[in-house]
Amino acid sequence: MSQKNILQILLVIGAGFYIFEAAIHALGLPILEHDKIFLPTHDRYIAIMALTYAALLILVSTNIEKYRTLFAVVMTGIFVSMGNAVLIAHSGGYAAFGVINLDRSLTLIGFGAAVWFVVTLATFRRYTHTNAV
Repeated sequence: MSQKNILQILLVIGAGFYIFEAAIHALGLPILEHDKIFLPTHDRYIAIMALTYAALLILVSTNIEKYRTLFAVVMTGIFVSMGNAVLIAHSGGYAAFGVINLDRSLTLIGFGAAVWFVVTLATFRRYTHTNAV
């Protein structure tokens, strides 16, 4: 499998994550205790942003060469979002909302997201250096 195909798959996996996030935030689904902390205005804005990131990741996956700059912008936004998640965790997380398992689950999801982020960047770098994009 080529570096390009691997990168495309990683981008679609990232988009899938954001689509999942959009669903649980838009609907306040009882997944990861989101139903207990659901605030319609706040969560629906998160859902809109998640769908936007999903669409951008899918767009980049369709033509990596053409959307190289967009890839950098999207990954920068994702990195800043991950930094925000770390700040939330260090400031006490969601315990104030009376949830029991959410912070623990988010830590695991955050670790998975960080691994995806690093692997995606490394694959992008290998692909662009190999193909002189």
